[in-house]
Parts: sequence; structure tokens; C-alpha cells
Amino acid sequence: MPSRLHSVFSGILLAAMSLCAYAEGEPPHPMVDVPRSSLISEEKLQGTTTSDLEAQREIYAEQLDAISTLPTEELESELLRVLLVYDAERIQIIDIIPKMIEQYEVEGTLREDLMNFRATLTKIVEELRPEVTSLQKYKPYDFRIGVSYAAMMTIMQKQQAVRDRMLHDQKDPGTMLGQYSQRLQETYRAVEEVRQQLELGYQTETLKEQIDRIDFELRRRHQS
Repeated sequence: MPSRLHSVFSGILLAAMSLCAYAEGEPPHPMVDVPRSSLISEEKLQGTTTSDLEAQREIYAEQLDAISTLPTEELESELLRVLLVYDAERIQIIDIIPKMIEQYEVEGTLREDLMNFRATLTKIVEELRPEVTSLQKYKPYDFRIGVSYAAMMTIMQKQQAVRDRMLHDQKDPGTMLGQYSQRLQETYRAVEEVRQQLELGYQTETLKEQIDRIDFELRRRHQS
């Protein structure tokens, strides 16, 4: 996809392109699958000296004290909420497409293709969105939306004048597309903020578990 086209609807394409990658072998979803730190292996725990374990425990305790975050269950629920807020803005494209066709005087095959895309997207939203009740259920829905957006962007390459008008308008907050793009960016920033908090939440859980495992190993040694 040409870099110039990639800049059109930057918020949309960020989701669409990452989700196309998600489809290939299902690697981690860019927003839902928040990374977690790995735990120290049992073998490494047992092979570490008592003094080093005590020093490592102190480091983990200090790191834990420095983190202030909500419980992960609450953050997971909040992430789903802000993702759906973002998606609610994203699917406004369903209403925008007919207006865009009229404003840009789109005719012929491109007009038909855009209306077909609109119909496909409407069907996805009506059938799948009501079922999105968890982060795991959000992923396949998001994938379908992302693939549809990628298809629309491919369609836009058929008529350079329309593509260039879109590129211009999405940068102008006074236009319909400019306002749409701005809302997408604002809601997506909220998603990123909650995701960062959730990553801290998972880090907190890992630190607590690391400390518990070190304490268990230290007790085992003292009892031997």
C-alpha cells in the first residue's frame, strides 16, 4: 500500500493494517493481548544463592511499591469499554460514505464498490458487535472490521482525484472527514492509555508472584 494512501484515515489504517497482520497465524492482537513478563524458572531460583535471592526480592518489592494501578480485572473491563467507544466512532463511516459519495461526486464502479463496502460493514456490525462482551470476543470482530477497511482503502486507489480529496479533507478539522479522523484519534488515545495501565497491572501481578516464589524458596532453605 503506497505510503501516501497509508496516511489517509491514519486512525483507521492503524487498526486495519495491524488486524490484517493478526489474521496471519493469529499473532498477538496489538491492543487486546497485553504482554506479560515471564517468571523466574524453578531451576534458576534453586540455583541462586540465598543472599542474591534476598537482594532480588528487595528489588521486586521496591518496584512493586513504585507502581500504582487498579486491579487487572477492572482494567480489562475498562479496556473493552474504551475499545467499543473507539469502535463506535470508527463505524460512523457507514453514515459518512453516502455523504462522501455525494460531496465528491463519485460515480460509476467506485460508487458501487463503496456502497457494497458499506453494506458489508453494516452486516458485520449488526451481526457481530452485539456479541462483543469480552476482550477475546472483540478480537474476531475487530479483525473483520479491519479487513473491510483495508478493502475500502484498496478501492480508493481506483480514482486518484477522490483519494487526494480524502487526503486533504482528513487533515482539515473543518471538514466531515477531518472531524471523523479527529474523533478516531482522540478515542484511540484513550485505548492506548488504558492499555498502558493494564500492562502495569500485569507487571504488578508478576512482581507479586515473583516475591511469593522467592519467599517460598527462602522458607524451604531455612527449614532444611
